[in-house]
Amino acid sequence: MSGKSSTNTAATGNRPQGFTAFTLFSLTFCSMMGSGVFDIPQNIASHAGAIAVVINWVIVTIGMLALAWSFIYISNKRPDIKSGIYGYAKFGFGDFVGFNSAWGYWLNSLLGNTSYLIYIFATLGNFFVIFGHGSTAGATIPAFIGESIVIWIVYLLITIGIKEATYINTMITTIKIIALSAITLIFCYGFKLNIFKLNMSTHDLHLGSMLTQVKSTMLVTVWDFLGIEAACIYATHAKSMKEVARATMLSVIAVLIIDALISILPFGVMTTSSVQALQTPSTAGVMAVILGSISANLIRIAVLICVVGALLSWQMLATNILYLAANDKTMPKFLDKINAKLVPSRALLTSSLVLQFFITCAHFSGAIYLNMIQIATSLVLVPYLLAALFAFKLIITDKKIHYYELIKGVLAVCYAIWLVYAGGLKFLAISSIMYSVGILVFYKARREQGQKLISNKFELIMLIIILATSLSLSILWLNGVWSIN
Repeated sequence: MSGKSSTNTAATGNRPQGFTAFTLFSLTFCSMMGSGVFDIPQNIASHAGAIAVVINWVIVTIGMLALAWSFIYISNKRPDIKSGIYGYAKFGFGDFVGFNSAWGYWLNSLLGNTSYLIYIFATLGNFFVIFGHGSTAGATIPAFIGESIVIWIVYLLITIGIKEATYINTMITTIKIIALSAITLIFCYGFKLNIFKLNMSTHDLHLGSMLTQVKSTMLVTVWDFLGIEAACIYATHAKSMKEVARATMLSVIAVLIIDALISILPFGVMTTSSVQALQTPSTAGVMAVILGSISANLIRIAVLICVVGALLSWQMLATNILYLAANDKTMPKFLDKINAKLVPSRALLTSSLVLQFFITCAHFSGAIYLNMIQIATSLVLVPYLLAALFAFKLIITDKKIHYYELIKGVLAVCYAIWLVYAGGLKFLAISSIMYSVGILVFYKARREQGQKLISNKFELIMLIIILATSLSLSILWLNGVWSIN
């Protein structure tokens, strides 16, 4: 089956149409703005000084705008591909690569939601002691029960219909924008130039070299931009691909401004060491310095609303990417079923069951929020790199190469490679173990189509690398030589 025909199948099946740019913006913005923005002051400062943080945001601004542009460029050049980040990998580099992109993205979504569930009940622990506090925050038996209940409430919300769920998401996004705008304005009010200058002139040698500090900020900041591709994934529901492009760029610009300000401004409110010592959510600690301790609880309430919105958005994304890949015959066909409300019911149920499994594993292993977001982020770095490479491939294979577009394409690829490097081999290695499990799922899908597991030498090399890395690390882990934590 050709690329165009299979994509159109996904696009023109019995799917609802007509999402506007604002609806797509809402889905994208809400996907990106979850728990990370409320903890970014401390998370980004824990291993980096003020200078490194500023340098980080210069790199992130250039890189994320280039990455967003690559999604927009692909949607303009290949409007027939309406299966988002998965489709870019599949039609750019083949079925096996496309499957791994979808598999990694799906697992990233569910691990991200695992972290959100932990974060929600860790925050509730500030109000109800049964949910834990400090080292036990979000890790008690009542918290686990509550997290499990939330999983199935979200399941029921999405079951009523994708469009109905997006209405709820749009309302949450509106509240989120108001809350984040208020926080940013209050941070500006409390900003003192003399404190900022002092922090910028101080270099803590214990944090390592400038390169080490900048690298340490990357996984944290990328976590806040996961979801940049959400509008592309919902392209099958969009009125037009122009709406997808507008929503993508507008949401990236909004997140860049808000995140950069919320992570940089605290260095003008308190010393670097004080920012590093803030408790979760760290924005509450900064607010308490400016307005008093009562403001911290207002932040915690805003956090709960925003993270619940992100949880809903990401569960919808996980369901949709699984359905799109199954509809395109890259995932097993049983995931292709939709219900009377046009919701991919089996993909949704599978995603909810796996999320329940992850939250159970997290509870009994004692995994913390930061572990979850680092593993989740590492899983999505490869799909981002593949999307940037596909955009670059389209540029250089075009009849006429536009050098301005070529520069942006090179920047997108370089930034995606930098993210993989900055993310570190440790979490990339963990990703290889999870990708190796997916090979069994891909094998089932290929058998259903009567096709071989591997089609060419490139796919064979990729398969060997995944399996070899996964097997080596599993042996090291079982022998106690290597640890995930």
